[in-house]
Amino acid sequence: MNKRLLLIQPTHGIWDGVFIRFPESILSIAALPHAKGYDVKILDLRVIKNWQQSLADYLKEGRPICVGITALTGPSLKDLIICVDMIKKFDKSIPIIFGGVHATLLPEQSLQHEGIDIVMKGEGDFTFYEVTKIFEKNKLDDVLKSDALDKIKGIYYFKKNSEGSKIKFTGYNPLIMDMDSLPDTPYELLDLSKYNAANLGNGVSASFQTSRGCPFACTFCGNEALQERKMRTLSVPKVVAKIKMLQSKYGYNSFVFVDDLTIAGRRHFLEFTSALAKITPKITWTSTGIRANLISKLNEDDIKLLWESGCRSLDIGIESGSERMLKWMTKADTKDNMLKANKIISILPFKTKYTFIVGFPTETDEERNETVSFFLQLQKDNPNIFPMFSVYLPIIGTKMFDNVSKYFKQPTTLEGWTDIDYHSSWFFKNKNWLSNSKRRELSMVMISSVFASKNAKLKYTTTFGKLAFIMYHPIARMRFKYKFFKLPIESYTISIIQKLFPKLISA
Repeated sequence: MNKRLLLIQPTHGIWDGVFIRFPESILSIAALPHAKGYDVKILDLRVIKNWQQSLADYLKEGRPICVGITALTGPSLKDLIICVDMIKKFDKSIPIIFGGVHATLLPEQSLQHEGIDIVMKGEGDFTFYEVTKIFEKNKLDDVLKSDALDKIKGIYYFKKNSEGSKIKFTGYNPLIMDMDSLPDTPYELLDLSKYNAANLGNGVSASFQTSRGCPFACTFCGNEALQERKMRTLSVPKVVAKIKMLQSKYGYNSFVFVDDLTIAGRRHFLEFTSALAKITPKITWTSTGIRANLISKLNEDDIKLLWESGCRSLDIGIESGSERMLKWMTKADTKDNMLKANKIISILPFKTKYTFIVGFPTETDEERNETVSFFLQLQKDNPNIFPMFSVYLPIIGTKMFDNVSKYFKQPTTLEGWTDIDYHSSWFFKNKNWLSNSKRRELSMVMISSVFASKNAKLKYTTTFGKLAFIMYHPIARMRFKYKFFKLPIESYTISIIQKLFPKLISA
C-alpha cells in the first residue's frame, strides 16, 4: 500500500543567507503521520541547491498520497506556485493541501488558486493526518464529491455536486491547548548538517518551540489573528526531556527557542531557568521572544540564574522610541520600563537583540529619529545589545491593518501577494502611507541595522552571512552613528545579488 507523503518548506528570501532554523511548522505536521508509519519526505527548498530537480525526481520515484505545502505571505508564495504547477503537470490527481500563515489569513482566496485542493486554516498538527487518511483510501475527485472531509475541522475545499462546485468550510478548528500532547518531533527526516540556528559559542544550534501564541495585544502583530492571543507552553519537564534527547541523540548543546513569548511570568521564569540550569552537560540557549516588562521585574539573583541556565542571548521587542507610538500600537510597555530592563540585564554579558519597527502609519520623521536615538541610548547603557529594525508590513486580520487598507488596493489573487515585502515594487507602484523616497530610506534603516553592531555576529551562521557581515559592518555602523540613511546603494546591491546569485545566498 502507498504510504508516501511529501511536505514542502519554501524559501524565505535574503534571511536564508543569514541563518537556517529547522522548518518547525513542517516538522510539526510531519510528526503524527511519521509516528503512524507513513513514509514522509520533507523537501526544504532553503537547503537544496536545485530543488526543482529534487521535486521532479521525487515524483518520478512514486506518486505520494498527497502533498502539504506551507508559506508566508510574500516571496515564499512564489515557490508554492511553482511547486503546485509542477506537481499538477506531473499528475493532476495528486491532492495538494496548503497551510500556514497565508492560508490561515486568506483561506478562500488561496483556494481559488488552480491546483490547490484543500486549504487548512489554523494549526494543522492533527488535521493534516486526518486528511491524509481520507486520501489514502480515496481518489481526489471522489473525495471532493463526497462528505468524507466534512468531519475534519479547519479546512476549506470546493465541494462538487451535479450543479458544479461550492466552497465548503468545515468549521472552526480549536487551538491545541495541551502542547505536551503533540507527538515527538521527527528530526530524523532532516539532513541536520544543513541547519544552524545561531552561533552561541557552544557548537551548532538546534531550534524548537517551547510555546505558541502571546497574550498581549500589539495591533501590528498577527498573533491575534493566528493564535487568538492565547499562549500555550510545553511543560518544563517536557522542555528538559526534549533538550536531553537532542543532546544524547544528535549532540546538540546549543538551542534557539523560536517562540512569540518563551516565558509567561516570574513563576514560570523561575521554574524554567532552574530546570535548565541543572541539565548536564551544560547548555547554551537563546529565545526569539522575551518582553522587557518581564525582565524589569527580575532582581540580580534572577539575572544570575538566567545566565546559569545557559541563556547567552535574548530577543526583546522594543518597537518604537516614541511614547505616542507605543501607546498607539498598544504595546503595553513604556520607555522607562525598557530602560530599566536594559540596565538589569547589563550586569552580565547577554548579547541582546532589540527589535524596532519604523514606517508605521501616522509616524513622523521626528518619531522615527526618536526610535534610532532610543536604541543609541540603550546601547550607551548596555554595550552588549544590538538592533534589528524592520519596516512595517501590514498583516491581514490585525487591528492596524484596518488603518492602512484604505491606502492601497489589496491583491485579489494568490499571485498578487507574492510581491508583498518591505521594499517590494508593489508598495512603490501603489499609493500608500509612505512616499517612495521615504520607503527607500526606511529600507536602508532596516538593512544597515542588522550589520551595525559587532554583537549581531551570533546571528550569522552561513558562509554568505559571515562574509557579508565582515564587509558591510563598518559602513552600517557609520550610518547609524550619524543617522544617515539616504542614498540606499546597499538596498539595490542586495536586490542584484538576490537575482544573480541565489545559490550563493543560501550557501
